[in-house]
Amino acid sequence: MIQSPNAKVLPPKATALPRAINPIVDSDDDLTPPPETPPAETPPPKPRRSGSTAANVHIAMMIEQGPKTYRAAVDAEDAEQWKEAISKEVASMESHEVFTFVEMVPEGASMIGSRWVMGRKLMADGTIHKWKVRLVGRGDLQKPGDDTDITSPVIDLPSIQLALGLGAKHNLEIAVLDIPTAFLGCPLHETLSMYLPDGEWPDPYGRARPHVRLNNTLYGIKQANREYNEAVFDFKVDDLNLQASVAAPGLFFGGNLGEANDVSIPVHIDDIMIIGKSALVASSAARLYDRFKAAAHVPVPDTFEYLGMTVTRDHSKRSIAIYPIGYIN
Repeated sequence: MIQSPNAKVLPPKATALPRAINPIVDSDDDLTPPPETPPAETPPPKPRRSGSTAANVHIAMMIEQGPKTYRAAVDAEDAEQWKEAISKEVASMESHEVFTFVEMVPEGASMIGSRWVMGRKLMADGTIHKWKVRLVGRGDLQKPGDDTDITSPVIDLPSIQLALGLGAKHNLEIAVLDIPTAFLGCPLHETLSMYLPDGEWPDPYGRARPHVRLNNTLYGIKQANREYNEAVFDFKVDDLNLQASVAAPGLFFGGNLGEANDVSIPVHIDDIMIIGKSALVASSAARLYDRFKAAAHVPVPDTFEYLGMTVTRDHSKRSIAIYPIGYIN
């Protein structure tokens, strides 16, 4: 049973570690911002079976490993695409003020390395959807004391099924959101320095491999999950005035859970669903976009993907079918 506490409940501190984060799979920034007003009622689109299908509307599920180093990327046949993807990642680091270039590392400061993670995101027919690059910190080199609490809860499959089932029962609208740079906007409370990998960095000291002081969290840093989870929790509870489920960490709701006036928001790291009345879904999506730049599909088509699961909806029967093979794999 999902409980609905009246008071604000802090995120669980002692929970199992979430699944390993793949910085290529867990982010997709080609989605469009949500509308400020609810869209007009239109007949739901029919699922297609080939090419860029409706089932691929949220994320491209297949990943082809790319070059492992900057030099290999710029020497590859598709070097121009890799250069563009790397430049985009560097610009993202700058816009989020993830780190600050420093001339000297303070004596005794904690220092880690970093590396590029590159991959080609493929569509179901094998065509390349995009070239994706992430800068990843070597969290495995962090020493005891470099981090505090590194755990964070993730929503489980039964809770996702519950939210979808209630949405089908009351014929509620569903939106799917993705936060493309989830871990780059959360302040890092510990002092941590890092060497950057080879690349074209705007280093004021002219070094090929500069060192920096981290201001915000980064993929690969041990406490990135926790800092991001706390930021999302505070926003959902304090700004959206939702309640956090005690029994299902990662599930937020407003109104009466299970009734037609309910809005349910399952959160699985940077993949978010909003289930509720049309106006409320559009409003919540717009506010999430303003805070986290969460790109959205509002509403989703009758066939869509979420966490590797293919979800198919039948409005006339008020039913939802979930095919979880991708989630299981």
